[in-house]
This record gives sequence, C-alpha cells and structure tokens, in this order.
Amino acid sequence: MHRDVFISYHRNSSAELVENIVSALEERGIRCWYAPRDVESKYAGDIVRAIEDCQIFLLIMNEYSTHSEHVLNEINYAFNRFHQKENIRLLPFRTDKNELSDDVKYYLGRIHCLDGSEPPEEDRIEALISRISYWLQSGDRDDVERGDGHGEERNLSSGEEAFPAVRNIRSTSLVHNTNFVGRTEEIEEIYKLLHTGNNKLFLSGPGGIGKSELSRQYALKFGGEYKTIVWFTYNTGIEDMVVSDQFLFIRGLENENQDLTTPEAREACYFKKMNYLKDHCGRDTLLIVDNFDSEDERLDEFLAGEYSVIFSTRISREKEGYQELAIRPFNRREDQLALFQKFYKRPLRDGEEEILFRLFEKIGFHTYGIELLAKQMQASRTSPENMLDYFEGKSAPSGKRSRLVMEHIMDVMTQIFRLSNLSDEKFSILKNMVLLPVEGIDTELFFDLTELEDFMLIDELIDSSFIQYNYITDVISLHPLIANTICRTCPDFAAECQIYIRNLTERLSSFTHFKYSEKQILLSLAENYYLKWCDPKASGSIPFMERLAEAYAEYFMRDKSIAIMERLLTLDPDPIRASWYHYYISNQRRCLGQYEELSKEAARSLEIIEKVPESPEMRQQLSLSYSMMGWAKYHENRLEESADYFEKSLQLRREILPDSDVLIAWAYYNSASVLCRTEEIQKAVQYYEEAIRRFLLIDETGICVPAYIGIAEAYLSQGDCGKAEEALEQAFTCEYEYYGEENCRKYWLYEVKSKILEKQGKKEQAEEYARLSKEEYAKMVSV
Repeated sequence: MHRDVFISYHRNSSAELVENIVSALEERGIRCWYAPRDVESKYAGDIVRAIEDCQIFLLIMNEYSTHSEHVLNEINYAFNRFHQKENIRLLPFRTDKNELSDDVKYYLGRIHCLDGSEPPEEDRIEALISRISYWLQSGDRDDVERGDGHGEERNLSSGEEAFPAVRNIRSTSLVHNTNFVGRTEEIEEIYKLLHTGNNKLFLSGPGGIGKSELSRQYALKFGGEYKTIVWFTYNTGIEDMVVSDQFLFIRGLENENQDLTTPEAREACYFKKMNYLKDHCGRDTLLIVDNFDSEDERLDEFLAGEYSVIFSTRISREKEGYQELAIRPFNRREDQLALFQKFYKRPLRDGEEEILFRLFEKIGFHTYGIELLAKQMQASRTSPENMLDYFEGKSAPSGKRSRLVMEHIMDVMTQIFRLSNLSDEKFSILKNMVLLPVEGIDTELFFDLTELEDFMLIDELIDSSFIQYNYITDVISLHPLIANTICRTCPDFAAECQIYIRNLTERLSSFTHFKYSEKQILLSLAENYYLKWCDPKASGSIPFMERLAEAYAEYFMRDKSIAIMERLLTLDPDPIRASWYHYYISNQRRCLGQYEELSKEAARSLEIIEKVPESPEMRQQLSLSYSMMGWAKYHENRLEESADYFEKSLQLRREILPDSDVLIAWAYYNSASVLCRTEEIQKAVQYYEEAIRRFLLIDETGICVPAYIGIAEAYLSQGDCGKAEEALEQAFTCEYEYYGEENCRKYWLYEVKSKILEKQGKKEQAEEYARLSKEEYAKMVSV
C-alpha cells in the first residue's frame, strides 16, 4: 500500500510525539508509515520498501535520533533517493536545540529544519502538517516548484475541506499565525466594506502596522465564502505580477506555453490572464495584493473585474476615489499587552505593565515595533524599566546612537533595529536579503547563494522577527521596514554582498540547464538585483550583466537582453567585448525578425573586430561576426555573400577551436541553411549531417531539432520522401525528449509532415496536418 509519509524517529524518546503527529496527519487523509505499527514481515525489508515508496521522509530529530544507527541508515537510504533527484522530499522536524551529530550534518546540513522545539506542541504539529499538506497538494517535485512557492499558505483546521479553485486557477493557501491578536473590529469592517456594491478595498497605513496580516486573517476567517483566494506580492508592476505563474497560475495559460519574447507579447499574455479572470471569476473570488506601494497605470484595468480585491498599501488612495480603510496603531491596552507577551515570556512584576505602556507610547503603538521590542527585550534579558531608561536618554548601550524621532515611523524602526546589537554575521545576512524580491526566497536556495555554514543564524533572525518566515513553503523574506533601515544606515551595503552576487552570476551561466520553474525564480532574483542595486562600475557587475542578458535571451525576453547589452556598450568596453555586444544584439534582432537593425549591428561588430590586432580571442570573435554578417546577407537575400561569410566563419572556427566546440556545429548548420536557398542541396545535406553528428556528440539534443527539420526539407527538395520522413521522425524524438510532450513545438513538425504528405500526393492528409500545425501554433500564442 502506498504511503505519503515515512516517519523516522528514535522510539524511546519520541514515540508519543510520533503517535500525535500520525493521528493529526491521518485525520487529514495523509497516509503514514512508521515502525513498529506498519511492519508486516521483516523490519529491514519493510523499511527499505516504505522509504522507496514514500513522497516525504519525515525525520523526528533530537539528540537521540541523530546518534541512532537505525535512524542514520534510514536517512542514508532516503538521502540517496533525494540525491538522485527522485520524487522525495526530506523534512527534518527538530524537537530540541542540541547540536547535530556529524553524520546527520553530512546528510542534512544543507536542508533547513522545521522547528518543533518551541511550545505549545499542538502549534508545532500544525505547522508540520501544513508543510506536508502543501508539498503533497503540489504533487511531484516539478509541480511543487511550479506552484505558489512564494505565495502565502492557508492553514486548514481539522476536518475542513480546501475550497475548490475556480476552474483552472490555482488557489493560494494562507499561513495561520498563532501570534495574531486583536483587530476584531477591523476584520468585521473589511467584511462589511467588501460586501457593499464596491467590493474593492485598500487597507492603508504605515509600514509594519499590520495591513498584510489583517488581509491574511480576513481571508482565513471568511475563506469559506470564497471559491478562490489568490495572494499577490507587488514588486515591479501589476503587469509583471499577473503574468508571473508564481502568483497567478492558470492551467492552459502557463508561462512556458506563452509567447513572452517581446514587451508586446508579455502585454498580450497579461491581457489573456486578465480576461480569463474577468470571464471566470465573480465576487466569490478574492484577490489580495500585498505591498502595493507605488502608482501603476494598470490599476484601473486590474480593478475592472467582478472579483473582490484587497490591497495593502502605505499610500492613501481615498482622494483618488477608491474605497479605503485606514489601519491605525493598536488603541486598546489589552491588545498591546497581549501582542507584547506573545514574544516576551518573562513574568511581569508589579508596576511593569505601566512602564510597558509608556514604552509603547514611545514607539507610537506600532504593531511591528511592539513585536520587535518584545523579542529584543526577551533575547537581551532587558527589563521594562531599563529599556525605558534608554528611550528617555538616561542610559545607552555601548556606541553612539541617535535619539528617537517620535513623529517619523522610520526613525522609530531604525532605533529599535539598532537596539538589537546584531553581530556582523547576522547583519551581513540581512544585507544580502535586501537584494531579494519582496516575496522572498526559498531558505535553502538563499543558504546556497550566500554560502552560509549552517541555518542557525537564519533561524535566530527568524526568532527575533528580523526575517519573515513562511513555515509551510520554507520561504524567507525581509520586512520592508528592515530593508529600508539597512538602506538608510548602510547605503553601500550591496558592495558587501559579493558572494551572493558571484553565485547568482554562476547560476545564470548555467541557466540553460535549469528547469523552467527554476529559471523563473533565478530570473526574479537576478532582475531584482539588476534593477535596484547593480552598479555597472562595481566589481563583478559586468559578468553578472552579461550572464543576465544571455539568460533573458534564452527565456525569450529578447528586448531586455538587448537593453542590457546596449547599456554595456556605454561603459567603454575593450574592442573585443564591444564587438561581441554588437554581435549579441544583432542575434537578438534576428530572432525578433528585425532584419534592418540586424544588418546594422552585425556590420558594426565586424567593423570593430577587424581593427583589433590578431589574437586567439580576436579570431574567435571574428568568426562570430562573420556568422552574423552571413545572417544579415541571408535576410537581405544576398545569398552568395551570405554563403561566403558563413564559409569563412566555419573555416576560422575549425582552425582555432577544439573539434568538440559547439560553435563548429553551429557553423555547419548556418552554412547548410543558405546552401538550401542556393539549391546546393547535396552539400547542404552533408553540412546538416555534420552539424547533427557534432550536436549529438556533445549531447545537445534540443538544438538537433532545427537541424533535423532542415535536413528533412533538403531531402524533400531532392524528392526523397523516405529520408525526409526518417529525419522528421528524429526531429519528433529529440523535441519530445528535450521539451516533454506538453511543451514541445508540434506546429513546425506538423508543418514539415504536411509538406512530405503533399509531395507524396496525399492531399487530404497533408491538409489535415497543415490544420493541426495551425491549431498547435494558435495554442502556443493564445488561450
């Protein structure tokens, strides 16, 4: 029998906890395997089979389990499946704070643990169940990555069914925050306002006052009234927010099935998704847009549907005619104290409550400020009296600190932030996190990009509220107020984040080998850094910009690729790099069908490189410039000149490059393309064959497809339908193998099939494949 979760644990120390976890999981319909309950024959064999069969390996981790030989054997077996990229997730659930054994660190040192050590136990189990439910609902590993990884999570109470999504729209789940207090009146007011004639509402107020949490709590309380809830995190614009599958995932309109090659294409995708929302979603769909802190020309378009919308924003929109609810600081003493005591666990002595209220007044009763204050006082063992003395200037920690400016919330937050006396290591982590998109990043990916030694410092920053943590998706993010504080106090902070930038650049260098969903995340990280923080004159920026331009091109965002290359040209690069930038721009112009601009850029690339003294680097770039001039002449229909440039490029590459270099294979392919146009078919066939042979030798299956299609059409020109069919079959095989059945480009394969059938005199079948080709192309570019 298939089981979803295998539970590995130390029986003597964790048996009761495991029974509680299993009971809670199985109440939700999640199937578990654990010993001794599920052992049917021999322990070892049953355990191996159960680990082979599970989707999630849950390790109940404490000082006993990490030194247990049996547990280590189970970890080893599960880790091998994980390492081989099988469909398994590893989930360490840490129930104490003891140091991990070296053996466990070896296997799990790069995997973030879910904290199960803080009471109450039922809350920790609830967090664990939410994480497991999220993974299982997302399906296999690819589906998990393509899901709502950076959205918010909706926690379902026991026995509650998840509300169904409106047809093909993926609903977002929301985290249940056990530390939420108060705001009952505001939640009821939101309900009232959204159920009037105008079901669009802006929640306005200063940063950290609690707008996002209020939106979440409203959705949790009234989630049963909505068929779909979608959470957006606003960053660069409404258009980008809607286009991204990260927030709005609509089956049939996935990014990988859309044409996103130009700004016009991205705009078309935006309208497809918006029209789908407007056509399929009524008032029982709730869209929540968090962090909407700028003007956006798409706002009125976004508000035009019948669906309900909540925005959280620091900018008041009431004067613009939008319905708004201003969120104020806590005005009830019991709520202020309840929030403080969620994080400050020490007992209060007589008179200390009144001192706390004076402290709260000092920070303007600011919600996030009270939370930070409580956590810092708890961590530093500072009494309310001593903290008040500091705020009133009677004492101060070591080092100079500015006085609190009461009327300005940023100064309040800066003061509290500085009170923490963060270590250099923790401060460095926060600086790196400023570079992230607002929606944050998977914890383990951040760990890898920053080369941290372990997760301890991240966990401590989570515990002290400097880092926001989604315990279901394992995504970390930085509160905008913390990010603003770092920018104010350390304006040159980005220069200290070179490890992150270097690793981001390295990942961009391997962009082609990532899965589609991984590419989305990587581009989001890189684009956010480039647009907000990248200084082209800083060390490492130029390689980063070059790799980002290449990644954009591979992701079909060619306009953005061109813009970066044009910016690089303004930085006075050396002639070889300048020639390469012009070459690269010309290639993107070719892909966009902008042939006049292609010719200009290609000519400029060649003009620059021909003036450079000869060297191996110069000759390689010269071969690239020749090839692009070949394409320029090809599209100008000057075929003899085109063939000459392609042939010069091929000969030069064969002279200077290793025989296995992919550029030689491409040179054969380029020459074959023009040889078909000049009706030198036999030579074209020979060149296509050589290109294919070389592509296969270096395992470039995906780029074999155009070569197979080219040679199929060449055979067809010779009247050899049999060989044409064989070549087309190889094209189908490579296309399916490389892209998968859902994403393969059937339209151009069907088009060639139609030509072959027509050549064979099978007119009706040819017309059918021509029709299928048009249908497949329409699917790719439209609903």
